[in-house]
Amino acid sequence: MSRCLFLILLTAAVACAEDSEPRSFFPVALDQEFPNAENSFHEVMVLILENYYTTEITEEALFHAAITGMLRHVSPPGNKSLGKLWKPADYDKVRNNLKGVQVSVGVKSTFSPRDGSLSVTGVLPGSPAVGVLLPYDRILRVNGESLKGKLVSEVDSMMSGEIGTEVKLTIVRDVQVFDVVIKLKAFKTVNLSVAVLPNEIGFVEIHKITAGITDEVRVELDALQAKNVKKLILDLRDNTGGVFMESLRLAELFLANKSVLLRLQQRQAPTVLGEAGEEEEKRYVSSNETPYEFEIVLLVNKNTASSCEIIAAALRDHKAATIVGAGTYGKSVIEKTYTLDNNYRCKFIIGAMYTPRGVSWQSKGVLPDFSAPQDGSTYKAVAKLTPDQRLSKDVPLITAYKLLK
Repeated sequence: MSRCLFLILLTAAVACAEDSEPRSFFPVALDQEFPNAENSFHEVMVLILENYYTTEITEEALFHAAITGMLRHVSPPGNKSLGKLWKPADYDKVRNNLKGVQVSVGVKSTFSPRDGSLSVTGVLPGSPAVGVLLPYDRILRVNGESLKGKLVSEVDSMMSGEIGTEVKLTIVRDVQVFDVVIKLKAFKTVNLSVAVLPNEIGFVEIHKITAGITDEVRVELDALQAKNVKKLILDLRDNTGGVFMESLRLAELFLANKSVLLRLQQRQAPTVLGEAGEEEEKRYVSSNETPYEFEIVLLVNKNTASSCEIIAAALRDHKAATIVGAGTYGKSVIEKTYTLDNNYRCKFIIGAMYTPRGVSWQSKGVLPDFSAPQDGSTYKAVAKLTPDQRLSKDVPLITAYKLLK
């Protein structure tokens, strides 16, 4: 039995989708004349180096700023981080995340910047915190440094790092205050949850599209079939995406051979360095001879983004699922990461994605068939409950369950 293989068809089409779609989803062209642009760039750089008020400014800093400025310019106004420059150590974290691997203390927590306390709500399986930290522990200091007034991102950075790094935590547990030292290690994150709800309805939550997640999902779907489960709720809420090819493999699980999964418009590789390549359309087509035949309801919300929107759009266009929830994030572009000679990485948009029927979901998102709005804090609260408990509190899940029941 062969699943999860792709037939990729290339055409020479210059425009792939709706004729009304603009070539660019947001302005990138210059709307005024700017003569002698390259000379002006160097002229301004020299003026800054010679006249800026402090000698701390360097040519290296200005080149770095110019690169990051270019990457911001070719990114959507509301999401400038789609164009990004990483130093090598920072990119290692990104790569680990796509692999479903973390190097951190390994706790779920809530943070109060006002009093500077981090409350442990759970310990991640396989993490270095297992056997050391407990739910309801409060972390007051990291390496002797108070957390008061810090941002969540700063606290996360303090509790992660390279393998083997030792992190000292000051803990309050009941009435005791004590220090623990945790040595960071790599561990696999759990990005898939599966349950069987009453009336033999399967419930599959995918939290992140990581490398190899399709194989994990296939194992679970086979197990559900063995239990005579024929109806499935696939939950992609708050899933911001991940590995592009994995999203196509996931969609292919449910779509038959020759079904178009995605249309992608991008440029061919240039034949001469520095010259622009011709535009082309790629069509990703399923080669799955034996797709799963579950009756599917797909749950999405405004934080369902990127790779997850590929799945939602493909299943909707082929009428392979009913979509419940709220409109998705609206990211219909794909980026690619390049390695520079100095081992830094940069990424920027290299393609525009369209549904199998040729429609972009940029900015507007993939809309549900049945609207079941839910605010973010409510979703985060119900997501901590067991699936059976959620059937009385989680409105989108309740809606999906009733549709299948």
